[in-house]
Amino acid sequence: MIAAIAKRADLIPMKNRDFLGALALLAALVATASAEFQLARACGYGAIVAGCIPGALDIYALRAFSVKRDVPAVVTALVLTNALAHLVSAGLIPVSVPLVVAVSAIAPLALYRVKALAAPVSAPQPAPVTAPAPALERPVERPVAVPAPAPAGAPAVQPATAADELLPKARAFAAEVRSATGKAPSLRALQAHLSIGQARAQRIRAALAT
Repeated sequence: MIAAIAKRADLIPMKNRDFLGALALLAALVATASAEFQLARACGYGAIVAGCIPGALDIYALRAFSVKRDVPAVVTALVLTNALAHLVSAGLIPVSVPLVVAVSAIAPLALYRVKALAAPVSAPQPAPVTAPAPALERPVERPVAVPAPAPAGAPAVQPATAADELLPKARAFAAEVRSATGKAPSLRALQAHLSIGQARAQRIRAALAT
């Protein structure tokens, strides 16, 4: 048993090796191995297989101390196993079904934890930093020119278009008046001659002036 434990001493990192601590650990494992062996024998294990119970616990302890994880758990397991072994050997508690089941679970649980402790601990991923949303630029409001309202009561004057059917007749009438008087016909003369209203006469007069 001591040889098996000594072979596992390389699990302790060299750069952090504390020889006094290593000696204390090996001494504690050797001291507890005998009680663990006797407990396994009392639960019905053979002489060779019973040695695997302290071996599994000792390897679990060496791995836990080397990676500095599961240390409280492995120390608790060693304390409980040794306490049960001495209680059984002293005849204070009988060997029962729950005790046999508990001893049978030591080796599988030790194997599981030794493999789990071999995996590296993943570092926590930093939370992603989100960029602040760009500030929205307000559109520049340009002043809109508002046309001045027309005086109240004043009719809106719109120029006549080329499609006005009376425009040729108005041009001929304006030519006659201009040749006779030298002036453009008045608004009333256009209304009377063309028989149209004031607004249409204004549009025709504006078109004649262009």
